[in-house]
Amino acid sequence: MQGPHISWRRGAWLAALVLPAAACTGSIGGKNGPTGAAGTGTISGVAGAGATTTTGIGGAGGTVDPVVAACMASNGALNAGLTPARRLTRDQFNNTVRDLIGATGTPADALAPDEKIGPFNSNAIAPVDATLVQQHQEIAASLATAAKARMATISPCDLTTDTGTSTTCATRFVTEFGRKAYRRPLTSSEIQTYVSLYTLGKTGLDTANGFRLVVEAMLQSPFFLYHHDVGASGTPQAGTVAITPYELASRLSYFLWNTMPDDTLFARAADGTLTTDSVLTSEVQRMLASDKAAGTIALFHRQWLDVSELLDQTKDATVYPKYSTQLGDAMMQELSMYSDYVVRKGDGLLKTLLTSNMSFPQGGLFDLYGVAQPAGFKVGDPVMLDGSKRAGILTQAAFLTRWAHGNQTSPVHRGKLVRLNVMCGYVPPPPANANTTPPVPTAATSTRERFAQHDADPNCAGCHTLMDPIGLGFEHYDGIGSFRTMDGTGAVDATGEIFSAGADLDGKFDGAVELANRLANSTEVSNCMVNQWFRYSMGRMETTNDACSIQGVRDAFTSSGGNIRELLSRVALSPAFRNVRLTGS
Repeated sequence: MQGPHISWRRGAWLAALVLPAAACTGSIGGKNGPTGAAGTGTISGVAGAGATTTTGIGGAGGTVDPVVAACMASNGALNAGLTPARRLTRDQFNNTVRDLIGATGTPADALAPDEKIGPFNSNAIAPVDATLVQQHQEIAASLATAAKARMATISPCDLTTDTGTSTTCATRFVTEFGRKAYRRPLTSSEIQTYVSLYTLGKTGLDTANGFRLVVEAMLQSPFFLYHHDVGASGTPQAGTVAITPYELASRLSYFLWNTMPDDTLFARAADGTLTTDSVLTSEVQRMLASDKAAGTIALFHRQWLDVSELLDQTKDATVYPKYSTQLGDAMMQELSMYSDYVVRKGDGLLKTLLTSNMSFPQGGLFDLYGVAQPAGFKVGDPVMLDGSKRAGILTQAAFLTRWAHGNQTSPVHRGKLVRLNVMCGYVPPPPANANTTPPVPTAATSTRERFAQHDADPNCAGCHTLMDPIGLGFEHYDGIGSFRTMDGTGAVDATGEIFSAGADLDGKFDGAVELANRLANSTEVSNCMVNQWFRYSMGRMETTNDACSIQGVRDAFTSSGGNIRELLSRVALSPAFRNVRLTGS
């Protein structure tokens, strides 16, 4: 890479980029299993706000609800969990440069994969190394060069009108473009620095080169690459402090749209009204009504069910001849359209998400589900499936296919995902010497018979009791989600049981439809959904310092009958969302 800005910015860029971040991943299973949802210092798997006792997911019964206890212990003091410095995820980077400079494609794919906080992508842990710095430099250079062709639409004025020593338009360009890139107004010193860089790039060459240097430098700044939430002082302060209106606009935009604020949000930040409850609530409603929110709703559910890598899986063609990349893509599209429809266009209820037999199939999914394509069908039209066989998002093909092996189902993976991400439970990692190779399928044995070895081995039974009996409830669905009645030489046995998960979950059930309805009526699952959306919105795990925020959201969610739109609004209104704590004191 060439350009004088690299030499004068690189040292400061790297020093600022390598910021301390404290958070726990809570990751369990890695690529071999669903991502964990619990971690050190979290408050998860507990009963709803107002309860006095709970069994606790994966824990002993009769304990005081830690959310209620922690909130009461705060004595009404404003508090928020420690906020790590978060770099934009690859999706956020791609969306932001699209909205900022009209970039196309997915340039951030050239970066290292995102980290995870619980099931969600959030770059808040691993230190930045020289390789990542170089990757960002190369991406910024490429994007800035391509943006020259769109200079007239990106700049708010005609940069060629500046003649001689005049920098009137250049100053306006730096000021307005910088406000969008940094998601806040630039300081006078920052404006002067970038105007000087523009002038340097223009000298001896042309206006477009000065424009390129400014864009390239800003796209490498920590203020562009990071969620910058520090409050009015501009630097970390002790205790819990309110974030600025611009920081709130950015936090809200990346929460609901996964990209930078639009002009309306910037305007509400500039006039200061965004910090009022009424305007903030109105903005949440406006943003959820926008099609921009569709991508966020779909992304949340893909990460919540950890199905993003479905298309990277390989299925045995002799066992599943119907499976193809096209079918896998249809599965992912179905999950996206279904979740978006329920949350934004339908009744918004968690119960509907988990139990409705409505679906959005296309292509080969009609055959897989055994339903005829309706006359006049268009992609995106809802289709009703057999309610005795399908109930909600967990009986759709994306979840069932992702959490199956290439040649057979996986009660371990399916049960583990439900335990961790739907119930917010905990499953200890397997011992280092554990044999995690699945048993070889044969025509003469059923899945239940093959995986019974986990119960027989006392070294395995303790953990697998938390997963396998849940996963076996999905045995009516093969490794690509097709409904089946036979397994091996006999009829499918899809009975299951939930252990150590709380009074409203524990017990036997028969099949995934019955399981889905039990999950939908569970306080534990309702609380878990609150936790998961909180984690997604904040890019970190909840802690005891967030207890009153969590309790408030749970109360509102329960009072609304489990309406996810109300949940999202209450997260945005919560003290944890509107404040920041950057130090331990």
